[in-house]
Amino acid sequence: MAATGPYMLAAMDMDGTLLNTDHRFTPYTVRALEKAARAGKALAFCTGRCLSELWAHFEAVPAIGYAIGENGGCLYDVKAKKVLYQLAMKRETAMAMLDLAMEYDVIPQCFMSGQSYMQLKRMEDLAPHHVADYEAVFRAGTIFVDDVISMARDRDDVEKINIYFARAEDKADFNRRSKDLDLFIADSLGYGYEASPREATKSAGLARLCEHLGIPIGQSLAIGDGGNDVDLMRAAGLSVAMGNATEAVKAAADAVTEDCDHDGAAKAVLRYMLGEDV
Repeated sequence: MAATGPYMLAAMDMDGTLLNTDHRFTPYTVRALEKAARAGKALAFCTGRCLSELWAHFEAVPAIGYAIGENGGCLYDVKAKKVLYQLAMKRETAMAMLDLAMEYDVIPQCFMSGQSYMQLKRMEDLAPHHVADYEAVFRAGTIFVDDVISMARDRDDVEKINIYFARAEDKADFNRRSKDLDLFIADSLGYGYEASPREATKSAGLARLCEHLGIPIGQSLAIGDGGNDVDLMRAAGLSVAMGNATEAVKAAADAVTEDCDHDGAAKAVLRYMLGEDV
């Protein structure tokens, strides 16, 4: 949408955006966000992660006031420690997704009541499924179980499902066969997919947060890099793609900033929210 400014709210992706390739916040990024918060700007993580994967990051970056989690399925007030909004899948839809996925060589991950659960017996299995770089993320916020399918089967609080494939051809076949599932399935994980209720999109989460804060969506800034950020780019008042973003994200964005290893997100906040020449 057309940029209107001044930008009062920043909705920022985490992995590949605020976090560098080591999955860390640089001191520069922390300082930049603190400066924006002191200037009265509202700052939000806008991520596919669930709350159990975010607790440590709230402590690391006190400037963050809100989280649009689970690709828009969860809205959380960090200061009040309160869930403002939460979506979950229909039980039969969640099981259809998981049962289909388990026909392939995959690692399934489910978010239930804000907690991440992953079916994983050995950390060595992360490498063949192309997510070894996320080991520290999983260790910090995930409970590892032998059978996540059985755990999820009788629950009504499955909020999001991530599926990590070993083979690209399996992922492509799953994509073809999953078209009829009543889910929003984002291709943002390389060899994986993220599935959420259809209403759970980052753009919808941004709209809910803007409404909660009384901020026109035209005064929002969005920053991202992956497939689940495309709809966010199209919704915000000003959208900024990371230098390391996919071509689809860059095409949907109004501007491109530096990559995640050169504080691109922080520089976009300083440049577009505070008017600094960085």
